[in-house]
Amino acid sequence: MSIAPDGSSAGFSVTGNNWVWSRPWKVDVVAAHDAPMAGGRFTGSLTFEGVTVDWTVNITQGTPGAFGGYVSSVPGGGGARVRFVDPDLNAAAAGFKDKDIITSVDGQPVTSVPSLNGILAGKRAGTTVPVGITRNGTQMTLQYTIDE
Repeated sequence: MSIAPDGSSAGFSVTGNNWVWSRPWKVDVVAAHDAPMAGGRFTGSLTFEGVTVDWTVNITQGTPGAFGGYVSSVPGGGGARVRFVDPDLNAAAAGFKDKDIITSVDGQPVTSVPSLNGILAGKRAGTTVPVGITRNGTQMTLQYTIDE
């Protein structure tokens, strides 16, 4: 299923046959990780094999992401330094360690704690993203499933 970014149209594709239609048709979906955090609703009609029915698509609002630990800003816009990682959260499972410097999330530069928080808040918790870090002077990338 796809929905236009402005919500003006939607479409879907299915395979198979022997469909039994009920009216109205309702679809509940969890939005993709890059969909607007607010979620949304699309209503209209759907025509499939010559039969038109009313339909509603409800997009679940996302839970904003957060980092599973404590970070502080690196002076001069150098990123966000990891000070503590909660051992029970996804940040620990991804391999973050004390003193790592987070420099990017999903290709977006991290210059400070506020920039890190802004990037993560714009992504859904549970989404896996690449996170660029510097550890002991070596750059590397961790795959991080964003915490709530």
